Amino acid sequence: MSDTTDIGTASSLPVRIEIPGYRIRRQVGSDSIGLWFDAEQESLQRKLTIKVLKPKYEKHEKAREHFLAEMDRLAGLDHANLTRLIDARRDDPLLLVVERIGVKSLETALRPAKPLAEGVALQTMLGVTRALRYLVRKGFAHKNVTPRFVMLRDEGHCRLVTFRNVLTLDELRALRGKLVQDSHYIAPEQLTGSAEIGGKTHVYQIGALLFHLFSGRAPFAPLKDQKELAKAHLQSEFPLLRKLQPFLRRAISDLIEACTQRPPDSRPSLEDLEHALALMIDGKDPGIKPGATSVDENAPKGIVAPKPRRRRRRRY
Repeated sequence: MSDTTDIGTASSLPVRIEIPGYRIRRQVGSDSIGLWFDAEQESLQRKLTIKVLKPKYEKHEKAREHFLAEMDRLAGLDHANLTRLIDARRDDPLLLVVERIGVKSLETALRPAKPLAEGVALQTMLGVTRALRYLVRKGFAHKNVTPRFVMLRDEGHCRLVTFRNVLTLDELRALRGKLVQDSHYIAPEQLTGSAEIGGKTHVYQIGALLFHLFSGRAPFAPLKDQKELAKAHLQSEFPLLRKLQPFLRRAISDLIEACTQRPPDSRPSLEDLEHALALMIDGKDPGIKPGATSVDENAPKGIVAPKPRRRRRRRY
């Protein structure tokens, strides 16, 4: 998905689309059944993003059913950290209208070997955590918790893109073993049947994103092959942030290590993670100590200290 929003012309569009009340600008993305466009609502001069059904699926009953199901799903969501549905039309052309996306994604903000500022990184991940916790409470999950689908706003605020990304928890579980998202941030249980997929799956993904934001590189970089990356999440020890950023607050590396424990039961809950991030934004230590037998009494309730990891001795 491109992050550009330069105004295009009708001739630059891949298909000719005319929607009463909206001025179509240019295509900014797509998914399996839809095209995404920058647009302007003429009555309010408001910049928005419109999704329309791809022309080749206009007569495809199954595709139309999926589009309408997504419309119904997004209509029931209302959260400050999710792209909000503003308008929808069930007659031809089928369309969904949300707040403008594609202005600036977390993916475009990340630069190799250049970590984000601590405050921005923590505030952004707090917003992502709140959005995911809201979805899980509603019985949903996000299919692609990756930098590409985190839209940045002012002062570290963000929105998670909802187009084709909101699934029921059962639908996410049915995708077990399939590489449906960037493998840099995939949780081990998404690849095997060894543990239940749920809220703590998102905790692992947030831990992997936090590692990238604070280290300047994705976990298990420079691996790029999706299958090799998935194998690393399953078999290799998650890299330790404190070895790459020794001068960073220890509480941050401890939190990442807790979130990326391979057994989901050893990770904090989304609620505890939200609490911990809020404390760290205020300059406080949530009290997670890797390898400890208990958690600091002032730590958010329910956070489990990660179990110590065994290190293999080198043979010489």
